[in-house]
Amino acid sequence: MLTQLLDRSIHLKPFGLKRIFPKMEGRSFSEHRDKYDTTTLFYDVFRSHDCQHIILIGPKPIGYEKELSAAKFFLEGKKLKVKQRKLKRVHEIWIKVPVDKEITSLVMEMNNVQVELKVAQETSSRFKGKRVLSTLCVDTPIPWILDWIKFHVVNHGANAVVLFENSIDLEHAQNIHRAIEDADLDIEHEIVHAPFKYGPPYPHEIKFLQRSILQLVRWKYVQTSEALLFCDIDELIICDDRQSIFDHVKKSFLGYYMLRGTWIEPATQLAPEKLASIENRRHFMFQYTSNPPSKTNPKWVAVPSRIPRGMQFKAHGIRPEPKHQALFHPFFSRLRPFLKAGRMCHFWSINTSWAKDRQKIEAVDPKKHALHKDLNAACMAAFSDPRETD
Repeated sequence: MLTQLLDRSIHLKPFGLKRIFPKMEGRSFSEHRDKYDTTTLFYDVFRSHDCQHIILIGPKPIGYEKELSAAKFFLEGKKLKVKQRKLKRVHEIWIKVPVDKEITSLVMEMNNVQVELKVAQETSSRFKGKRVLSTLCVDTPIPWILDWIKFHVVNHGANAVVLFENSIDLEHAQNIHRAIEDADLDIEHEIVHAPFKYGPPYPHEIKFLQRSILQLVRWKYVQTSEALLFCDIDELIICDDRQSIFDHVKKSFLGYYMLRGTWIEPATQLAPEKLASIENRRHFMFQYTSNPPSKTNPKWVAVPSRIPRGMQFKAHGIRPEPKHQALFHPFFSRLRPFLKAGRMCHFWSINTSWAKDRQKIEAVDPKKHALHKDLNAACMAAFSDPRETD
């Protein structure tokens, strides 16, 4: 399935508003003009998994906080009950609606302007009981995406994927969708075209999209799933006991596990000059760490239905937001439940260098590199036939 967030996204311009650039020492709007989102109010408007709410998810409001806090919502002329949630770089609005009523649109009033909002219908039933992979990517080579999916299908029993594609044009999202259909992977899938400004690599405070997508996939797609694994295309998850990460998380005390990260170095047994072009690179070509291994940021796997609403899904953890939620969920604020058997392998060379240069490739040097044996075994299981990765 291929969908487009632009079909339901809401912009600030009709309300006569815009997101201003916050005061930041050493930073200016002109420096980040091309990457800072001044226009998006909400990325999506959709029905919750239990149909009790319509949920709106968007970037943090800056410069129109008062107007948004006073916003009103109407269904057939009747004012609706609303709860607004201020998260880290994300703003959510939960609107209480009749469970048994079909709703295709509602009216939002803000700054003395009324705008009709289109509402996406309940989606999570398609992913009920599924082991879901999800990510946000942009212009990523399709073979990398197919390898990333297949690796987690074979090694962890993943059977669904929700992929958000951040390219400006729709074509690449269409090509990804077509490739997954043709790959015969037998998984439930949705490719979501999300052509919004991602934000600059730094500072993080003005990078809204990924945090919002994490909450969007949580509430729109996976609340009834068996579990969610959110990781980047250049990240593969392994378990040294050969069990599925989804089987492990079922036994988690808090409903989620953190996964320690290890860098997979740009070292290969192949001739480095043959891999100068990123189109020629594949995950299985890189299976060596430094000796000793270098650490990178962790990722996580979760059972969404077990995570309290007061927790926010973030790229490298699940934490209380707003911060006072820690008072109500002390275990979530104090514990960091790392899975001993689990590991996230972060591939230096499977990257388009969108944030920094990661083009370097070198030959394996036994003096400074070590084969990651568990990664090697998992790659052999997923890509045992070389023809499958041609």
